[in-house]
Amino acid sequence: MKNPVWGRAFKDTLPVLMGYLAMGAAAGILLAGTLPELPLRPVWAAFSSALSISGALQFILVGWIKESPPLADVVLLTIVLNLRYALYGFSLLERFEGIPWWKKCYLVWTLTDETFALQCAEPGADKARAVDYSLKVAFLDHCYWIAGVTAGALIGGALPFSTRGIDFAMTALFLVILIDQLKEKKNRLPALTGLAAAVAARIFFSPRHMLIPAMALMLFVFLVFRREFESAERRPQ
Repeated sequence: MKNPVWGRAFKDTLPVLMGYLAMGAAAGILLAGTLPELPLRPVWAAFSSALSISGALQFILVGWIKESPPLADVVLLTIVLNLRYALYGFSLLERFEGIPWWKKCYLVWTLTDETFALQCAEPGADKARAVDYSLKVAFLDHCYWIAGVTAGALIGGALPFSTRGIDFAMTALFLVILIDQLKEKKNRLPALTGLAAAVAARIFFSPRHMLIPAMALMLFVFLVFRREFESAERRPQ
């Protein structure tokens, strides 16, 4: 007997599939160009994408391979860049309470922005059904990202070409999200806060060292003025 949750999870994650295949392919092509002499590049691409499904981190990984930064910088940037996932998780604690530890670990490990959005949209009245749906969404999104990065590595290895400009794909995605947020008044305050933090960090730091201060400043502002942001979100337009 077919499980209807699989069908619904697949249907709901189709937009994620389209996005992850495109963004993952870009990351895979860049990775293939970074490791031209390494055998089994698609295998390494699949392995790296299976362990790290943070899109932004996957793109940064390419730069790390080229420059070999200090381990402390890698750890700190990884924590700051992905700290938002810990904040996402707070809202899911009650839903995932009491489930087997391996399921909880997998849900934590595979949490991304898109996966979180779909999991939050699922009503939590029936806990078992909500957990089942969340697991299937997480698994499908995880597979999509692995497929995208691996396909990109295969393409980049089989058809060598200039990768100039491909690393702008993630930046372009964030710009689209920013523009979409600015279209609605209730979303402008967080978007403008992020923009101001990035500009301030760029003024006081070099482009190479501005990301961590910008993320830290954004997190500080969001935590200190959390109530103000929530009030603005509830305020009628």
